[in-house]
Amino acid sequence: MSTLAPDTRIACHECDLLLSRPEISGDQVVYCPRCGSRLISSHPNSVERSLALAIAGLILLLPANLFPVLSLEVLGRHQQQTIFSSAMALYEDSLPLVSLCILLFAILVPCTKFLLQAYLSLALHLRRRWPGLPLAMRALHHLDEWSMLEVYLISVLVSVVKLVDMAEVHPGLGLYSLGALILITALSSSQMDEDLFWHQIDDLSSPAEDAPSEGARHE
Repeated sequence: MSTLAPDTRIACHECDLLLSRPEISGDQVVYCPRCGSRLISSHPNSVERSLALAIAGLILLLPANLFPVLSLEVLGRHQQQTIFSSAMALYEDSLPLVSLCILLFAILVPCTKFLLQAYLSLALHLRRRWPGLPLAMRALHHLDEWSMLEVYLISVLVSVVKLVDMAEVHPGLGLYSLGALILITALSSSQMDEDLFWHQIDDLSSPAEDAPSEGARHE
């Protein structure tokens, strides 16, 4: 059975410049000589790191959404706010679009992003050709640009500054979990070697992956 030769070229995703794929090892970054955009960001054990960070992100999503971000006490009245309850409060205040943005970009998008990253990393780590890997990789690339947890955190900090003179404000466990989740999100994006992921997905999808098992059946 004939197999396809590995592609030794790479195209810039910004200016479409076609280049010969460089030989890289360790922590190295390759930039396009024409437009300066990043082509390859190589990290050792990128698949395993991405899997660990995705699992950590999924774990942190629970306390970040279940526990209160802030606790307010005004004239003896105590109130706690989570990310979900703050979105519902905005909906009740006739701000459905803002409420929807919080639900999407602070809860749904980060959760989907970590689920896709865990799915991809686990499949590549186990060398399993699970369904929908190319589609999951494309979706992960686009969702990475729409996770806006840091914007929500900044809005919380602005609210604290404005409310501190009118009420007693106490940070909750959800706020610390949200800060840790933002750090994990940034690390998962920076440590993921997309070029390596795409090449391993192509390897799993190529007929060459089936060659050993087919040869074993002929023996």
